[in-house]
This record gives sequence, structure tokens and C-alpha cells, in this order.
Amino acid sequence: MRQKIVEHFAPGWFASVMSTAVTVVAVYAFRSILPFAWGLQLMFLGIAVVLFVALLIPWSLRWLRYPDAVRRDISHPIAGPFFSTLPISLVVLGIALEKTPLPFLPEAVFWNVVLALWALGAIGIVGLALYLINVFFHQPEMKWEQSTFGWLIPPVSALIVPILGNALALHFADRPLGWTILLISLMFLGIGGLLFLMVMGMVFIRYVFYALPPMHLTPTLWVGAAPTSILTIALLRLPAVLQAVMGLDEATTAVLNVLAQTAGVALWGFGVFWLLLAVWITGEIHRRTRLPFALSWWAFVFPLGAFTVATGVLYQSLSFPVFLWIGALGLVGLFVLWGVTFVRTLYGAWRGTLFAPPIHHQKEAL
Repeated sequence: MRQKIVEHFAPGWFASVMSTAVTVVAVYAFRSILPFAWGLQLMFLGIAVVLFVALLIPWSLRWLRYPDAVRRDISHPIAGPFFSTLPISLVVLGIALEKTPLPFLPEAVFWNVVLALWALGAIGIVGLALYLINVFFHQPEMKWEQSTFGWLIPPVSALIVPILGNALALHFADRPLGWTILLISLMFLGIGGLLFLMVMGMVFIRYVFYALPPMHLTPTLWVGAAPTSILTIALLRLPAVLQAVMGLDEATTAVLNVLAQTAGVALWGFGVFWLLLAVWITGEIHRRTRLPFALSWWAFVFPLGAFTVATGVLYQSLSFPVFLWIGALGLVGLFVLWGVTFVRTLYGAWRGTLFAPPIHHQKEAL
């Protein structure tokens, strides 16, 4: 059984860590209306850390014992993008930790841990993005039917870096390190933003002109709501960081805040539209044939979590009640989806059904 777990350990397992860690941030964003918010943050953060450590063991063993299987997966159009979930997990764990300071960690140690998570995650994200694009470019043939919204995961991963980078740059604003972190974060903002536009357009065309992907990949449709939600958060936090690091005056910062709020609402609006579309399509598919459980269900959770956080940040910035109500609704949905997916993941792991050979390795045409 242990051999089976390692041999068929899917790269997408770390989506569970991402989704659990983003729930910490969502709770933090609405801590003013949530009783026991601090306790909830600690609970979800603890689960995320335990999950990460537990999953890292079979993930690492697979690289050592089954390198051919790893190379096959990382070069596959469907499985390859999911390798980015590990470095994303590092950064999202860093964000969750930054929002949930642990009293037993001295401040210097705490910020060094957060900085290490950010740096390791950023290196892994850009390395995997370069590798995956290179592999895809050298594929002798790439079928349109093989593309899914899972391809958005590498662009999303690049956009995650500035979120934690903004917090780090603000903390280290009085040192040269603050400038360095800010510049790197802005670079990742450009990488992720432009890749998102290119990949989103490409995959959108595939969904219009070809049949929908297999049912177990339906949740990847929800990933389309994550990039603009993350961009909303990054833009709204950026003016304060620029003021601290670059020494901008109050008038300039006020103008940047207005521009960031305007762009943030516009980007958030796309997230609303895409979530409604994803829910509608998912409901239509589930109505025709019951949607089977798979690890891809975590793609329901993380995008909704990112959207909920973006809504909370908008509420903090603009104080419009509509953002509070929509965010509260998103938070309830996030708790429900996380709970259902977490329980079914534990059940599937216990029964061993989640360690079967991936469908894309079976002789099944897309």
C-alpha cells in the first residue's frame, strides 16, 4: 500500500494546503464579524502545516524512487501545471503565518521564517513556470482538448508572490532588503498578470470551440476567478508599501489609493462574473451526471478563498456594506466547501481510492 501511495502520488495534493492556508487569510479578513476568529486562524493554520509536512514525505520519496513517473507527469499537459501547487503552498503558508503571529516565536525568527517561505516559494514558482513553458513549447504535438483552466495555476502562482512580498517589503522598509523585495514583487506582478491574460484567452477559446474536459476536471473552471481576485489584493496593498519603501508623500499616496481602489473593484467584478459562470456550468454538469469526487475538488476551494479575501480587503478599503455581505456569503461557502472536500479527501485517502493511477495515464481519450 505504501508503495502504491508513493508511486501514484499526484502533484495536485498540495492544493489542499493552499486551500486550507487561504482559509486562514479569509478568516483574518473578516475577523471583525467572526467570533473566535483567532482560534479559527490557529486551527486552519495548524491543519495546513500538518498537511504540508505529511504530504512532503511521499512527494519527496516519489522524486527519489520513481523519477521516470515524475518526469512523465511534469511533462503532461494536464498534470504538469499542478506541480506549482507546492511552491504556491509555501507562499500561502507564509501569508497565513504573517496574519497569525505565533506568540512563542521571537519577532526576528518569525519574520525570517516568513521571508524564507517567500523566497523558496518564489524560486520554485518561477523555476517551474520556465520549465513547464519550455516543455510545452517543445512538445511535438499539443491538442487543444488537453488544455484546461488548470493551466492558469502557474500564472496564479506568480501573482501570489507580491501578496506576501508587500507585507515583507513593508516590514523591511527601512532597509535595502525592503527595496529588493518590492522590486522582485513588482516583477512577479508583471509575469503573472501577462501570463494570466495569454493563458486565459487561449483556454477560453478551447472551451468555446471544443467539448468540455472530463468531469473530474470540472472544478478547474473555478480557477479563473483566482487571478483577478489576487490582483485586487495586491493593488490595494501596494500604495502603502510604495509610500513606506519609496518615501512617497501623502498626496501621491492618496492618488495611488484611488487608482488602486478603482482598478481593484474592476478586477473584483470579473471575479464575481467568473464565479457565477463557474457555479452555473458546474451545476449544469452535476445535474446531468453526478460529479465524481477527485483531488481536483480543491480547485473549488482556493479560488473561492482568494475571492473572499479580495472582498474583505475591498471592504476594509472602501467600507461599502455590499462588500461585507458578499464577503460573508463567500466565507460561509468557503467553510462548507472546505469541510466537504477535506472530509472526502480524508475518506478517499483512507480507502486508497485517491492513490489509483491518474486518469491521464490510462487509455482514455480526452
